Amino acid sequence: MEATSISVDAVLETLRSRGWCFGDLDEVNALIQLQSALADDVETSKVADSVESELLNMDLRSIGGKSLPEPNLLLRKSSHLQGPKVLQISSVRDISRSSTEEFSGNSRAHRLLRFCLTDGQTEITAIEFHHIASIPNDIVPGTKVRLENKIIIHSGIVCLNPKVITVLGGVVQSLHEEWEMNRKYSGISRDQQNDTSGPPPFEKLQIEAPSKNQFAQPRRSSCQCSVFPFFYLLKKNFIHAKLNQKEPSL
Repeated sequence: MEATSISVDAVLETLRSRGWCFGDLDEVNALIQLQSALADDVETSKVADSVESELLNMDLRSIGGKSLPEPNLLLRKSSHLQGPKVLQISSVRDISRSSTEEFSGNSRAHRLLRFCLTDGQTEITAIEFHHIASIPNDIVPGTKVRLENKIIIHSGIVCLNPKVITVLGGVVQSLHEEWEMNRKYSGISRDQQNDTSGPPPFEKLQIEAPSKNQFAQPRRSSCQCSVFPFFYLLKKNFIHAKLNQKEPSL
């Protein structure tokens, strides 16, 4: 039992030396014990490799510990960040392109990626100060990267170049699905806006309330409506009586 405990501590130390920082050790310890039991070679570095491959697919927000300074301290006091630090990409955007171009799939010769990176507790902003060929245009949130050496900070923003960052990979399923959904429906929204082959957009019919004088008809007084038939019948009966009346003989 003591040997197992020493092995867990040794693997943890190896992972920390690679830049990992943990908040929830229970889950990580259980993972180390599982990988140790499954491994044919119980060498510390081999077990650490197996554990790390599993950690890459886990969300740092659930297991990560605080390794980054607060953003306000980063802005006011820090001029550099010392690696190694394993961080997770929360979001990424090419700020040299419009939001419409970003999902169009058309690559450009020059780009400027802005990253939001997290240790699971704190988030920082980083930019691609020099082009990093190992980072594709469509890198997915949840991907793990390791910041190494001494990383320069300007105005609270971490400046990245190929010498200070290594892409470790990994797929966090929930973040990947959310990213795929955003891409899918962002494309549909743009297609609907740009499509001119279909019917015109629906426009609500504006109906104004008719004015009081609109559709006005000549009105008969109630007196006319009731008296006119009476005089008509009276005249008709009078004529009929005259025609049937016999003149008296002399």
